[in-house]
Amino acid sequence: MDVAMALAILFFCLLLLSSAAITFLLLRHCLSGLRRRHRAAAAADDDAEAAEGGAGARQLMPPCSPPPQQELPLLRPAAKLVPSTKEEGEPRKLTWREVEALTGGFDEAAVVGRGGSSTVYLASSSRVAVVSPPVAVKVHRWCGGERWLRAFRQELDLLHRLRHPHIVSLLAYSDDHEEGGALVLEYLSGGTLADRLHGGASPPLPWRHRMRVVHDVAGALEHLHDGAPPVVHGDVSASNVLLDGRGLGARLCDLGSACEGFSAAVAPTRAAVGSPGYVDPFFLRTGIVSKKSDVYSFGVLLLEAITGSPAAGIPGPDGGAAGGGNLTARLLPRVRTEGVDGLADRRLGDDYDAAEAGDVARIAVECLAAQPGLRPTMAQVRAAIAEKAATSISTAHHDLHASDST
Repeated sequence: MDVAMALAILFFCLLLLSSAAITFLLLRHCLSGLRRRHRAAAAADDDAEAAEGGAGARQLMPPCSPPPQQELPLLRPAAKLVPSTKEEGEPRKLTWREVEALTGGFDEAAVVGRGGSSTVYLASSSRVAVVSPPVAVKVHRWCGGERWLRAFRQELDLLHRLRHPHIVSLLAYSDDHEEGGALVLEYLSGGTLADRLHGGASPPLPWRHRMRVVHDVAGALEHLHDGAPPVVHGDVSASNVLLDGRGLGARLCDLGSACEGFSAAVAPTRAAVGSPGYVDPFFLRTGIVSKKSDVYSFGVLLLEAITGSPAAGIPGPDGGAAGGGNLTARLLPRVRTEGVDGLADRRLGDDYDAAEAGDVARIAVECLAAQPGLRPTMAQVRAAIAEKAATSISTAHHDLHASDST
Protein backbone atom coordinates (compact mmCIF):
# COMPACT_ATOMS: atom_id res chain seq x y z
CA MET A 1 0.00 0.00 0.00
CA ASP A 2 2.84 2.37 0.88
CA VAL A 3 4.60 1.54 -2.40
CA ALA A 4 1.47 2.28 -4.38
CA MET A 5 1.01 5.59 -2.60
CA ALA A 6 4.63 6.57 -3.29
CA LEU A 7 4.27 5.70 -6.98
CA ALA A 8 1.11 7.79 -7.17
CA ILE A 9 2.82 10.77 -5.62
CA LEU A 10 5.80 10.37 -7.95
CA PHE A 11 3.51 10.18 -10.97
CA PHE A 12 1.68 13.30 -9.83
CA CYS A 13 4.95 15.23 -9.42
CA LEU A 14 6.13 14.20 -12.87
CA LEU A 15 2.81 15.26 -14.34
CA LEU A 16 3.04 18.63 -12.61
CA LEU A 17 6.60 19.25 -13.85
CA SER A 18 5.66 18.28 -17.38
CA SER A 19 2.72 20.70 -17.34
CA ALA A 20 4.96 23.50 -16.09
CA ALA A 21 7.54 22.80 -18.80
CA ILE A 22 4.90 22.81 -21.52
CA THR A 23 3.44 26.08 -20.20
CA PHE A 24 6.91 27.69 -20.16
CA LEU A 25 7.61 26.62 -23.75
CA LEU A 26 4.24 27.95 -24.94
CA LEU A 27 4.85 31.32 -23.24
CA ARG A 28 8.33 31.53 -24.69
CA HIS A 29 6.99 30.81 -28.16
CA CYS A 30 4.32 33.52 -27.82
CA LEU A 31 6.80 36.11 -26.56
CA SER A 32 9.21 35.31 -29.39
CA GLY A 33 6.44 35.85 -31.88
CA LEU A 34 5.56 39.19 -30.33
CA ARG A 35 9.20 40.30 -30.44
CA ARG A 36 9.50 39.30 -34.09
CA ARG A 37 6.37 41.30 -34.97
CA HIS A 38 7.68 44.31 -32.99
CA ARG A 39 11.02 44.21 -34.79
CA ALA A 40 9.29 43.90 -38.12
CA ALA A 41 7.10 46.92 -37.36
CA ALA A 42 10.10 48.94 -36.20
CA ALA A 43 12.01 48.04 -39.34
CA ALA A 44 9.06 49.09 -41.45
CA ASP A 45 8.89 52.43 -39.63
CA ASP A 46 12.62 52.97 -40.17
CA ASP A 47 12.25 52.17 -43.87
CA ALA A 48 9.37 54.62 -44.16
CA GLU A 49 11.36 57.34 -42.41
CA ALA A 50 14.35 56.71 -44.65
CA ALA A 51 12.16 56.91 -47.73
CA GLU A 52 10.62 60.15 -46.52
CA GLY A 53 13.84 61.85 -45.44
CA GLY A 54 16.06 60.70 -48.31
CA ALA A 55 19.59 59.40 -48.23
CA GLY A 56 20.92 62.47 -46.39
CA ALA A 57 18.67 61.84 -43.39
CA ARG A 58 20.87 58.93 -42.30
CA GLN A 59 23.83 61.25 -41.56
CA LEU A 60 22.13 63.37 -38.90
CA MET A 61 24.38 62.83 -35.88
CA PRO A 62 27.67 64.68 -36.03
CA PRO A 63 30.63 62.39 -35.45
CA CYS A 64 33.47 63.57 -33.25
CA SER A 65 34.23 66.14 -35.96
CA PRO A 66 31.67 68.72 -37.21
CA PRO A 67 29.29 67.49 -39.95
CA PRO A 68 29.12 68.97 -43.45
CA GLN A 69 26.43 71.59 -43.97
CA GLN A 70 23.29 70.21 -45.58
CA GLU A 71 19.73 71.23 -46.24
CA LEU A 72 17.49 70.59 -43.26
CA PRO A 73 13.87 69.53 -43.39
CA LEU A 74 11.31 72.18 -42.57
CA LEU A 75 9.56 71.15 -39.36
CA ARG A 76 6.58 72.39 -37.45
CA PRO A 77 7.18 75.50 -35.33
CA ALA A 78 9.75 74.94 -32.59
CA ALA A 79 7.32 76.22 -29.99
CA LYS A 80 5.33 73.06 -30.78
CA LEU A 81 8.37 70.78 -30.71
CA VAL A 82 8.80 71.15 -26.94
CA PRO A 83 6.58 72.33 -24.10
CA SER A 84 7.69 75.70 -22.74
CA THR A 85 7.26 74.50 -19.15
CA LYS A 86 7.00 71.15 -17.44
CA GLU A 87 3.46 72.00 -16.42
CA GLU A 88 2.41 71.81 -20.07
CA GLY A 89 3.18 68.11 -20.18
CA GLU A 90 5.77 65.42 -19.89
CA PRO A 91 9.06 65.88 -21.79
CA ARG A 92 8.50 65.07 -25.45
CA LYS A 93 10.61 62.53 -27.33
CA LEU A 94 12.11 64.05 -30.48
CA THR A 95 13.44 62.46 -33.62
CA TRP A 96 17.05 63.20 -34.49
CA ARG A 97 15.91 65.25 -37.46
CA GLU A 98 14.06 67.54 -35.05
CA VAL A 99 17.18 67.88 -32.90
CA GLU A 100 19.17 68.80 -35.98
CA ALA A 101 16.58 71.42 -36.91
CA LEU A 102 16.66 72.95 -33.43
CA THR A 103 20.46 73.29 -33.55
CA GLY A 104 20.59 74.62 -37.09
CA GLY A 105 22.42 71.54 -38.27
CA PHE A 106 24.73 71.60 -35.22
CA ASP A 107 25.81 75.09 -36.19
CA GLU A 108 28.98 76.20 -34.39
CA ALA A 109 27.63 79.75 -34.26
CA ALA A 110 24.81 78.51 -32.00
CA VAL A 111 27.15 76.93 -29.42
CA VAL A 112 26.74 78.45 -25.93
CA GLY A 113 28.69 75.89 -23.91
CA ARG A 114 30.83 72.76 -24.04
CA GLY A 115 31.51 69.87 -21.66
CA GLY A 116 33.58 66.72 -21.65
CA SER A 117 31.21 64.84 -23.94
CA SER A 118 28.56 67.40 -24.78
CA THR A 119 27.93 70.62 -26.66
CA VAL A 120 25.14 73.03 -25.76
CA TYR A 121 23.35 74.95 -28.52
CA LEU A 122 20.86 77.78 -28.32
CA ALA A 123 17.86 76.60 -30.31
CA SER A 124 18.02 77.94 -33.87
CA SER A 125 15.21 80.03 -35.33
CA SER A 126 16.53 79.94 -38.89
CA ARG A 127 14.44 76.96 -40.05
CA VAL A 128 11.77 76.81 -37.40
CA ALA A 129 9.57 79.43 -35.83
CA VAL A 130 11.12 81.53 -33.07
CA VAL A 131 11.24 79.52 -29.87
CA SER A 132 9.48 81.27 -26.99
CA PRO A 133 10.90 80.97 -24.45
CA PRO A 134 14.33 80.01 -25.84
CA VAL A 135 15.62 76.50 -25.15
CA ALA A 136 19.07 75.00 -24.87
CA VAL A 137 19.89 71.76 -26.69
CA LYS A 138 22.57 69.70 -24.96
CA VAL A 139 23.94 67.25 -27.52
CA HIS A 140 25.89 64.32 -26.09
CA ARG A 141 28.26 62.27 -28.19
CA TRP A 142 29.89 59.12 -26.92
CA CYS A 143 31.86 57.95 -29.96
CA GLY A 144 32.28 54.49 -28.45
CA GLY A 145 32.75 55.69 -24.86
CA GLU A 146 30.53 53.64 -22.56
CA ARG A 147 31.07 56.07 -19.68
CA TRP A 148 29.60 58.99 -21.64
CA LEU A 149 26.60 56.88 -22.62
CA ARG A 150 25.97 55.98 -18.98
CA ALA A 151 26.27 59.64 -17.96
CA PHE A 152 23.70 60.65 -20.59
CA ARG A 153 21.27 57.94 -19.54
CA GLN A 154 21.73 58.90 -15.89
CA GLU A 155 21.04 62.58 -16.54
CA LEU A 156 18.07 61.86 -18.79
CA ASP A 157 16.48 59.51 -16.28
CA LEU A 158 16.90 61.91 -13.35
CA LEU A 159 15.71 65.02 -15.20
CA HIS A 160 12.74 63.08 -16.51
CA ARG A 161 11.60 62.41 -12.94
CA LEU A 162 12.79 65.47 -11.01
CA ARG A 163 10.52 68.42 -10.33
CA HIS A 164 12.09 71.35 -8.49
CA PRO A 165 12.09 75.09 -9.23
CA HIS A 166 15.87 75.30 -8.84
CA ILE A 167 16.87 72.27 -10.90
CA VAL A 168 17.03 72.82 -14.65
CA SER A 169 13.90 71.55 -16.42
CA LEU A 170 13.91 68.90 -19.13
CA LEU A 171 11.51 69.88 -21.94
CA ALA A 172 12.28 67.23 -24.55
CA TYR A 173 14.89 64.62 -25.44
CA SER A 174 16.19 62.24 -28.07
CA ASP A 175 17.78 58.99 -26.97
CA ASP A 176 17.65 56.48 -29.81
CA HIS A 177 20.53 57.57 -32.05
CA GLU A 178 23.43 55.13 -32.12
CA GLU A 179 26.17 57.75 -31.70
CA GLY A 180 24.62 60.29 -29.35
CA GLY A 181 21.63 61.79 -27.60
CA ALA A 182 20.15 65.19 -26.84
CA LEU A 183 18.46 66.93 -23.93
CA VAL A 184 16.31 69.99 -24.62
CA LEU A 185 16.47 72.16 -21.49
CA GLU A 186 15.12 75.50 -20.37
CA TYR A 187 17.53 78.26 -21.35
CA LEU A 188 18.80 80.79 -18.81
CA SER A 189 20.42 83.81 -20.42
CA GLY A 190 22.54 84.93 -17.44
CA GLY A 191 25.29 82.36 -17.95
CA THR A 192 26.78 80.48 -15.02
CA LEU A 193 27.46 81.57 -11.47
CA ALA A 194 31.16 81.14 -12.24
CA ASP A 195 30.86 83.69 -15.06
CA ARG A 196 29.23 86.22 -12.75
CA LEU A 197 31.60 85.68 -9.82
CA HIS A 198 34.95 85.68 -11.58
CA GLY A 199 34.44 85.91 -15.30
CA GLY A 200 35.16 89.63 -15.54
CA ALA A 201 31.43 90.49 -15.51
CA SER A 202 30.68 94.14 -14.84
CA PRO A 203 28.97 95.04 -12.61
CA PRO A 204 29.65 92.13 -10.23
CA LEU A 205 26.80 90.03 -8.94
CA PRO A 206 25.35 91.95 -5.96
CA TRP A 207 25.74 90.49 -2.48
CA ARG A 208 22.00 90.02 -1.96
CA HIS A 209 21.75 88.11 -5.22
CA ARG A 210 24.62 85.85 -4.20
CA MET A 211 22.85 84.96 -0.97
CA ARG A 212 19.61 84.27 -2.82
CA VAL A 213 21.43 82.02 -5.31
CA VAL A 214 23.34 79.94 -2.72
CA HIS A 215 20.12 79.53 -0.71
CA ASP A 216 18.25 78.27 -3.78
CA VAL A 217 21.06 75.89 -4.75
CA ALA A 218 21.09 74.55 -1.19
CA GLY A 219 17.35 73.91 -1.57
CA ALA A 220 17.93 72.01 -4.82
CA LEU A 221 20.57 69.81 -3.18
CA GLU A 222 18.30 69.22 -0.20
CA HIS A 223 15.62 68.04 -2.62
CA LEU A 224 18.05 65.61 -4.26
CA HIS A 225 19.42 64.26 -0.97
CA ASP A 226 16.06 63.81 0.73
CA GLY A 227 14.28 62.23 -2.22
CA ALA A 228 13.27 58.61 -2.57
CA PRO A 229 15.67 57.29 -3.65
CA PRO A 230 18.24 59.88 -2.56
CA VAL A 231 20.53 61.36 -5.22
CA VAL A 232 24.10 62.63 -4.86
CA HIS A 233 24.75 65.32 -7.48
CA GLY A 234 28.47 64.54 -7.66
CA ASP A 235 29.65 67.74 -9.37
CA VAL A 236 28.46 70.78 -7.42
CA SER A 237 30.31 73.84 -8.75
CA ALA A 238 29.73 77.45 -9.76
CA SER A 239 29.92 76.32 -13.40
CA ASN A 240 26.94 74.02 -12.83
CA VAL A 241 24.68 76.77 -11.50
CA LEU A 242 22.80 78.63 -14.25
CA LEU A 243 21.40 82.13 -13.76
CA ASP A 244 18.67 84.06 -15.48
CA GLY A 245 19.40 87.44 -17.07
CA ARG A 246 18.76 89.27 -13.79
CA GLY A 247 21.12 87.09 -11.76
CA LEU A 248 18.25 86.14 -9.45
CA GLY A 249 16.82 82.87 -10.73
CA ALA A 250 19.21 79.93 -10.22
CA ARG A 251 19.09 76.38 -11.59
CA LEU A 252 21.37 73.49 -10.65
CA CYS A 253 22.36 71.57 -13.78
CA ASP A 254 24.56 68.74 -15.09
CA LEU A 255 23.47 65.54 -13.39
CA GLY A 256 25.70 63.31 -15.51
CA SER A 257 27.91 62.51 -12.50
CA ALA A 258 25.00 61.84 -10.14
CA CYS A 259 24.74 58.69 -8.04
CA GLU A 260 21.33 57.36 -7.05
CA GLY A 261 19.72 54.85 -4.76
CA PHE A 262 21.84 54.91 -1.64
CA SER A 263 20.38 52.87 1.23
CA ALA A 264 23.17 54.06 3.52
CA ALA A 265 25.05 57.30 3.95
CA VAL A 266 27.90 56.20 1.71
CA ALA A 267 28.53 53.95 -1.24
CA PRO A 268 31.55 53.19 -3.44
CA THR A 269 31.77 54.63 -6.92
CA ARG A 270 34.05 53.79 -9.83
CA ALA A 271 34.07 57.21 -11.48
CA ALA A 272 35.80 60.38 -10.36
CA VAL A 273 33.39 62.83 -8.77
CA GLY A 274 33.64 66.61 -8.83
CA SER A 275 35.45 69.48 -10.54
CA PRO A 276 38.94 70.75 -9.63
CA GLY A 277 38.86 72.68 -6.39
CA TYR A 278 35.52 71.21 -5.30
CA VAL A 279 36.36 67.53 -4.80
CA ASP A 280 35.90 66.11 -1.31
CA PRO A 281 39.36 65.10 0.05
CA PHE A 282 37.72 62.16 1.82
CA PHE A 283 36.60 60.85 -1.56
CA LEU A 284 40.12 61.27 -2.94
CA ARG A 285 41.52 59.22 -0.06
CA THR A 286 38.91 56.47 0.07
CA GLY A 287 37.07 56.38 -3.26
CA ILE A 288 33.77 56.68 -1.35
CA VAL A 289 31.21 59.27 -2.40
CA SER A 290 28.24 60.31 -0.28
CA LYS A 291 25.75 63.11 0.21
CA LYS A 292 28.39 64.72 2.41
CA SER A 293 30.61 64.96 -0.69
CA ASP A 294 28.06 67.40 -2.12
CA VAL A 295 28.07 69.25 1.21
CA TYR A 296 31.83 69.73 0.95
CA SER A 297 31.58 71.03 -2.61
CA PHE A 298 28.82 73.39 -1.55
CA GLY A 299 31.08 74.73 1.20
CA VAL A 300 33.61 75.65 -1.48
CA LEU A 301 30.81 77.35 -3.40
CA LEU A 302 29.97 79.45 -0.34
CA LEU A 303 33.58 80.64 -0.07
CA GLU A 304 33.47 81.52 -3.76
CA ALA A 305 30.31 83.57 -3.28
CA ILE A 306 31.89 85.48 -0.37
CA THR A 307 35.32 86.12 -1.86
CA GLY A 308 34.64 86.14 -5.60
CA SER A 309 37.71 83.93 -6.02
CA PRO A 310 37.69 80.76 -8.16
CA ALA A 311 37.73 77.34 -6.49
CA ALA A 312 40.88 76.32 -8.35
CA GLY A 313 43.75 78.69 -9.14
CA ILE A 314 44.96 81.98 -7.71
CA PRO A 315 42.59 84.84 -8.59
CA GLY A 316 43.76 87.32 -11.21
CA PRO A 317 42.94 91.03 -11.41
CA ASP A 318 39.53 90.37 -12.99
CA GLY A 319 38.58 87.70 -10.47
CA GLY A 320 39.44 84.76 -12.75
CA ALA A 321 42.06 82.12 -12.04
CA ALA A 322 45.65 83.19 -12.72
CA GLY A 323 47.70 80.42 -11.13
CA GLY A 324 47.79 77.20 -9.11
CA GLY A 325 46.38 76.42 -5.68
CA ASN A 326 42.86 75.76 -4.41
CA LEU A 327 40.63 78.26 -2.65
CA THR A 328 40.19 76.06 0.41
CA ALA A 329 43.93 75.45 0.82
CA ARG A 330 44.62 79.19 0.65
CA LEU A 331 41.78 80.57 2.76
CA LEU A 332 40.22 77.91 4.96
CA PRO A 333 42.86 78.05 7.76
CA ARG A 334 42.49 81.82 7.99
CA VAL A 335 38.69 81.75 7.83
CA ARG A 336 38.61 79.19 10.64
CA THR A 337 40.65 81.40 12.96
CA GLU A 338 39.98 84.97 11.83
CA GLY A 339 36.75 84.96 9.83
CA VAL A 340 36.43 86.71 6.48
CA ASP A 341 37.50 90.22 7.43
CA GLY A 342 39.31 91.61 4.40
CA LEU A 343 38.45 88.58 2.26
CA ALA A 344 35.11 89.68 0.82
CA ASP A 345 35.03 90.27 -2.94
CA ARG A 346 36.77 93.63 -3.38
CA ARG A 347 34.57 94.44 -6.38
CA LEU A 348 31.62 94.76 -4.00
CA GLY A 349 33.26 97.62 -2.15
CA ASP A 350 31.17 98.30 0.96
CA ASP A 351 27.98 97.05 -0.65
CA TYR A 352 27.65 93.84 1.37
CA ASP A 353 26.60 92.79 4.86
CA ALA A 354 29.75 92.02 6.86
CA ALA A 355 27.81 90.22 9.59
CA GLU A 356 26.11 87.98 7.04
CA ALA A 357 29.45 87.29 5.37
CA GLY A 358 30.91 86.15 8.69
CA ASP A 359 27.93 83.92 9.47
CA VAL A 360 27.88 82.35 6.01
CA ALA A 361 31.65 81.77 6.23
CA ARG A 362 31.12 79.81 9.45
CA ILE A 363 28.53 77.68 7.65
CA ALA A 364 31.12 77.06 4.92
CA VAL A 365 33.70 75.98 7.51
CA GLU A 366 31.25 73.39 8.87
CA CYS A 367 30.61 72.09 5.35
CA LEU A 368 34.36 71.75 4.78
CA ALA A 369 35.04 69.57 7.82
CA ALA A 370 37.63 66.90 7.08
CA GLN A 371 35.41 64.04 8.27
CA PRO A 372 32.07 63.62 6.45
CA GLY A 373 30.31 62.74 9.68
CA LEU A 374 31.08 66.20 11.08
CA ARG A 375 29.46 68.02 8.15
CA PRO A 376 25.84 69.17 8.34
CA THR A 377 23.11 67.91 6.05
CA MET A 378 21.98 70.10 3.16
CA ALA A 379 18.66 70.63 4.95
CA GLN A 380 20.57 72.07 7.90
CA VAL A 381 22.74 74.17 5.58
CA ARG A 382 19.75 75.64 3.74
CA ALA A 383 17.97 76.44 6.99
CA ALA A 384 21.11 78.10 8.39
CA ILE A 385 21.56 80.27 5.28
CA ALA A 386 17.87 81.22 5.37
CA GLU A 387 18.34 82.39 8.96
CA LYS A 388 21.75 84.08 8.77
CA ALA A 389 21.23 85.79 5.40
CA ALA A 390 17.52 86.48 5.79
CA THR A 391 17.83 90.22 5.12
CA SER A 392 19.70 89.82 1.83
CA ILE A 393 17.48 86.95 0.64
CA SER A 394 14.37 89.00 1.39
CA THR A 395 15.77 92.02 -0.47
CA ALA A 396 16.64 89.86 -3.49
CA HIS A 397 13.14 88.40 -3.40
CA HIS A 398 11.75 91.95 -3.52
CA ASP A 399 14.07 92.71 -6.47
CA LEU A 400 12.69 89.71 -8.30
CA HIS A 401 9.07 90.73 -7.86
CA ALA A 402 9.84 94.33 -8.72
CA SER A 403 11.51 93.15 -11.93
CA ASP A 404 8.54 90.93 -12.80
CA SER A 405 6.11 93.82 -12.37
CA THR A 406 7.97 96.17 -14.78
